[in-house]
Amino acid sequence: MFDTTDVLIAGAGPVGLMLAAELRRDGVKARVIDAHDERVFFVKALGVTARTLEIFEDLGIARDAIDAGVWLTGADTFQDGAPAFSAEVPRAGLPYGALSLAQFETERILEAALARNGGHVEYGATLVDFSDAGDAIDVRIQDACGKNRTIRCRWLVGCDGARSTVRRQSNIAYEGDQYPQTFMLADVDVEWGLPRGRMYRFNVSGEGGAGSTTLAALPVRGSARRYRLSMVLLPDDAARHTLNSRPDFAEIERIMLPILPKGTRLSSMRWSSVYRVSHRIAQNYARGRVFLAGDAAHIHPPVGGQGMNTGLQDAHNLAWKLTLAARGIANQALLDSYEAERRPVGLDVVESTSRALNTVLAHGEIKPAMRETQLLVGYRGGSPIVADECADMAAELPAPGDRAPQAGGLVEAFIGHAQRLHDHLGRGRHTLVAYIDDADSARIAAFDAAVDAWRTALGAAANAVLIVSPKVANAASFEPAREAYRTLCDNAGEFADAFGAKHGMVWAVRPDGHIGFRSASCSSDTLIAWLDRVLGSDITR
Repeated sequence: MFDTTDVLIAGAGPVGLMLAAELRRDGVKARVIDAHDERVFFVKALGVTARTLEIFEDLGIARDAIDAGVWLTGADTFQDGAPAFSAEVPRAGLPYGALSLAQFETERILEAALARNGGHVEYGATLVDFSDAGDAIDVRIQDACGKNRTIRCRWLVGCDGARSTVRRQSNIAYEGDQYPQTFMLADVDVEWGLPRGRMYRFNVSGEGGAGSTTLAALPVRGSARRYRLSMVLLPDDAARHTLNSRPDFAEIERIMLPILPKGTRLSSMRWSSVYRVSHRIAQNYARGRVFLAGDAAHIHPPVGGQGMNTGLQDAHNLAWKLTLAARGIANQALLDSYEAERRPVGLDVVESTSRALNTVLAHGEIKPAMRETQLLVGYRGGSPIVADECADMAAELPAPGDRAPQAGGLVEAFIGHAQRLHDHLGRGRHTLVAYIDDADSARIAAFDAAVDAWRTALGAAANAVLIVSPKVANAASFEPAREAYRTLCDNAGEFADAFGAKHGMVWAVRPDGHIGFRSASCSSDTLIAWLDRVLGSDITR
């Protein structure tokens, strides 16, 4: 007799925990295993982007993350001890700023979310191998005592890092290379006169380039002086250390203090490491019933803090697709879209961070950019599951594949405070959004019919919102409260401006917050025909 589950997740890092928490929230039987005996408390990944904080909000943990982190306000570069360059982190008009959050805190928060949804991590469980069982996968697990057992799952997801057993046993190539530079990292308290909340880079130049190096410092919550320091080792120092070794505090002081501002004092070292940086991407993100996410699928330089965030967004993309498949609503066509949508994103991040690292090594500058918020990541033009019936709309307006922008100032009858569009999106739901600028009973009736078809097709995952202009909301004949969906008045005009909304338009917004479909008019037949293509031919009939 086998243990069974819908989804088995190998690896309880941030990506595996995110995927497990979302699946469990959506009622999918998901289990997550990890070879470690318990969660580790190392400061690895730090930066959390605005887009990831939106995803955390979707899971109900954004405030927990903010409370455990430090807002990053800017970046300052010093050259040979003198200020050389300063930049502010973009935040005007953004949903969130950039947050410094230690990876172990991210994992703690995600593991608590998993527990709230009835799940837990099976620590001390190592994935040994797996085999195809036709309509399932048999996975052999070894516990800490060396005892083997088998878990039968419908889908297996490898979130087990750069040395992924799942990827290796799936015979998926991990294409790329390793940088020749050796890096040293230390989690320490730093006493100096520099303002808290900023990222710092200290460059030291040697004669003819010999002896040139760079050190980066990022604040970590835990004490008012805690930072993660990371630097490129000079050749002589690199030769003294083996990769993945843990230098002692005296060695960290010897190597790092001469690069830091005069008078700096270090103390309370919690962790150190010597490592190399690679740039690699899996040739495939999926093979049959097996999927890869996070470092198992892509690894790249840590410039801009894109790595963990990209992996978390892999999980966010995959979760809703596995949910529909587990419920029998979608077939393999939808699952195939995971690789089609996420691998180009991973490839772009590998290439862009590799260029950025080369720039840092050559010029030593930190330049925070809008692309690092990851709010611009989308699938327009490259996804097989999005469709646009409004080809004449301006290119700068949000289109299918794009993240649905935020719009505030929305007013609901009988509720005295304004709301945001994102309050009504996500959380495992597929949301049909329509805009009405005229008290036109035929348009409203068409939306009512579309909502009925939407709910019939998607069941509990279906959601709907009608946005009306103030002209409609104030019309004597308009009925503001309906049981089938929420009706919101675009009181400030933010929705119409953000979406380029015209009377009768409709959008379908996926659970991951990306627009899947857009049409100039609300037709149940057109909407369901698109949904059939996404989920599998006639699967909604």
